[in-house]
Amino acid sequence: MSRHLTRSLVGGATLLSVLIVPRIVGAQDADGFDGYIQSGTCVSPTDDLRVKLDGGGDHDVEPYVAKTGTDDETVVLGYYGSPGVPGFGFSAIYTDQPFSLVITGSDGGPVACGDILEPDRDRFGEAGVAVVQLLPVGNSAVQGVAVIDRAPLQRELDVTPTRVRVVLSSGTEVTTPPEPAPGFDGYIQIGTCDNPGNRLRVQLKSRGDHDVEPFLAQPEGSGAPVTVAYNGSAGAPGFGLAAVYTDQAFSLVVTDTQTGDPVACGDILEPDDEDFSDAGLALVQLQPLGGSGVQGFALIERIPLQRELDVTPTRVRIVLFAPPANA
Repeated sequence: MSRHLTRSLVGGATLLSVLIVPRIVGAQDADGFDGYIQSGTCVSPTDDLRVKLDGGGDHDVEPYVAKTGTDDETVVLGYYGSPGVPGFGFSAIYTDQPFSLVITGSDGGPVACGDILEPDRDRFGEAGVAVVQLLPVGNSAVQGVAVIDRAPLQRELDVTPTRVRVVLSSGTEVTTPPEPAPGFDGYIQIGTCDNPGNRLRVQLKSRGDHDVEPFLAQPEGSGAPVTVAYNGSAGAPGFGLAAVYTDQAFSLVVTDTQTGDPVACGDILEPDDEDFSDAGLALVQLQPLGGSGVQGFALIERIPLQRELDVTPTRVRIVLFAPPANA
């Protein structure tokens, strides 16, 4: 594919990024991360195209700090951002030109990279969603998942109709389910993961068979589709984001679809930064329970009412890690 044709196939994009790190009270590993989308694969990049992310702040992805509820202590749950990606459109994924997503560190060098594979057409061809598995580069300990999806135009004001959500783990070993799973379900409960209550349980509500399902992508060549992550977006009817700002603790639980047993859990903590509070977002770090190996991230967000048809204005986006697809 020529450089001219490659550039004509890419439009505008917005990147929503989150990097998960170990829970460290009053500390953080880095000031933030930047990134770009490049032509070519992670192993064989080319210089035909490089689209730098535009976060509008000091970094494309910045620390997400939450309040622990104990005095003035805070905890770094991860790194979060929603930078623009001007010059890259979702349709480019379906061309013969390969692309990859690169996350860079403070020195500008890559710390994680993932090939942007075409979604499995039988299950996700019409959904307008692609999931990218991000793996460490060199001696880096950064890895995770990116979710690329089309964003609807809003009164012709949105000139970047593609969005990418990124979940990364930095400085700690990521665990994954020991066996492939058909999916996971979930609920929000009153109380913390360590001390749950029984007065309230809000079941997540999704359109699929499960709240979180394996996302299949087509590797280069003619191989069978591979699971790059477990991904889901579910409503939480009966739970408002404002509850996070009360004295009552809440937590998010991910469950086994067959037994209903909890396999991962994360406390829902109030963000410490007004930027996240004003945006109506809460980041939840999901940690495995027992030997499940299920680990990931959830983003709880307010969604605007649409002509009074949307009766569940709280949405829970969940991404769980899967084993390396190139293993």
